[in-house]
Amino acid sequence: MKTLKRYIFCITFMTLAYSQTLDIETLESLVIKQNPHLLALAKQIDIQQEKLVQSRKFSNPVLSFETGADAETSGMISQKIQLGGKRKHKIKLSELEFKKSELEYQKLTQEKLTVAFQSFVNILHLQELKSLQHDRISVVEELLKSVSKRVEAGKLSPAEQSRAKIQYFQEQMKFNTINSKLERTWKSISALYGEEKSPFNFAKGVFKKIPMITRSHSLDNSLSFLLAELSVEIQERNIKSEKAKVIPNLDVGAGIKRSEIPGNALQIGLSIPIPIFNRNQGNIKSAILALDKKELELKAVESQLNSKLVQIIIELDLLYSETTTLKEEIIPEAQSAYTIISDGYIYGRFTYLDVVDAQKMWFQSRSQYLMALKDFHQNIFELSRLTGNTNSANFMEKN
Repeated sequence: MKTLKRYIFCITFMTLAYSQTLDIETLESLVIKQNPHLLALAKQIDIQQEKLVQSRKFSNPVLSFETGADAETSGMISQKIQLGGKRKHKIKLSELEFKKSELEYQKLTQEKLTVAFQSFVNILHLQELKSLQHDRISVVEELLKSVSKRVEAGKLSPAEQSRAKIQYFQEQMKFNTINSKLERTWKSISALYGEEKSPFNFAKGVFKKIPMITRSHSLDNSLSFLLAELSVEIQERNIKSEKAKVIPNLDVGAGIKRSEIPGNALQIGLSIPIPIFNRNQGNIKSAILALDKKELELKAVESQLNSKLVQIIIELDLLYSETTTLKEEIIPEAQSAYTIISDGYIYGRFTYLDVVDAQKMWFQSRSQYLMALKDFHQNIFELSRLTGNTNSANFMEKN
């Protein structure tokens, strides 16, 4: 018994003595700067940036020479001139693709931060559970002492003492299980910023603070919605680009021809394809159909986001009601009942099972309260992700 108590004390002491604290601001910074997936996608922005630069370049002129057997030599420089706004459409498409790469990076950043924040909530929850379990072990230990005294006095069967010991060992096993879950969660959260093992072992944040729920939410800043809208815009530009290809490009050139006849002859060249057989009809029709597809996808994304939004709001309302009822009604009543029954047990007014049931009700209600808090915070972060407003400010500890 004393060995187990020393074990719990040592774990608590070592945690406090060697703890490296992680807060949500630090976590956010680590994920943004070190997440390998974000670093890889950031390269795509650089790639699209260079493609945009290239799209603004004019095509190079062509210099050609010809020498004939009759000592004639000619040289000409020619330039392709794009008609129908092809260059303008190409530049605009590159600008839109660059914007798309930026939105995709922001969307992935938001997704990774949401996962990181929810994992952070898990850690805070497990820390609270660990503290709660420590309290439960202390309560069970006190009950074991009380049972042992009554057994020694001959008022209870030794079987009651055995049951109390079993409960004590079971609660200790639960304590060890929570520790194991904490280790695994720390390892998973470290992977989000590219580390195999986390240098942190204690999370600091306001877990029991319930932020206010805003009743009105908009998808105007939702990155999923903005990306779907941008895909429609890109396809609209693709249609214009395909239609512009119907208008042929113009090749113009000028040069000099030298022969045995004294003097040089000035040459001017012009060529333009005649769009008789191919007017790009298939690509234009394909682009129009692709636009229809993108518009349907936009409606589907909007509908899906709105549905998720409603579900989360309903869930948050339920969780708010649950946490309030547990905190203000159930937990105080359960604690009062346990105090009355445990005190009465000493004088023989209640049985051991009465005490265990009251104790179980008290700690289960506290555990349920912590679980509801965890679910509430995780839904808040999911709501922020859907609306494009990921913000950890409400979760920072205020000194």
